[in-house]
Amino acid sequence: MGDGSQPLHVSVSYNGWVGPNPNGYTTGHQIHHLFEGPFVAANIHAPEVQARMTPVKLIEGDMFDAYVAYLRHSGTYVEKVYQFEKAGSFIGAGTPESRDFTAERLAAGASMLRDMIYTAWIDSAQPVPEFHAGH
Repeated sequence: MGDGSQPLHVSVSYNGWVGPNPNGYTTGHQIHHLFEGPFVAANIHAPEVQARMTPVKLIEGDMFDAYVAYLRHSGTYVEKVYQFEKAGSFIGAGTPESRDFTAERLAAGASMLRDMIYTAWIDSAQPVPEFHAGH
């Protein structure tokens, strides 16, 4: 669930650009690890993520629809990840923008997971409809 906030996890370009590439993004197979591995370990800490989390909210409507919308929103950031990689923004300390972006994506995953758990907890207080076989 939380991992769905990582844009490369919802793309065919999950570890190197796939298809037409007019902007010259990497087609190598290191971007995925570079973004979520050494860069995060060296630069992103819990306080930066916690500061970007959204307030707790009850997910209204269908949980699956909300989850799909969350994944689609994550997918809107795929090219941003490639832009950062192309600019070298995931090397060493990166840039303030790449660190902010990464902390925000982690906060988005943590917030969504928390909201799903909170919604399930609230919904668990609702009575279960009576089962009638054959109806």
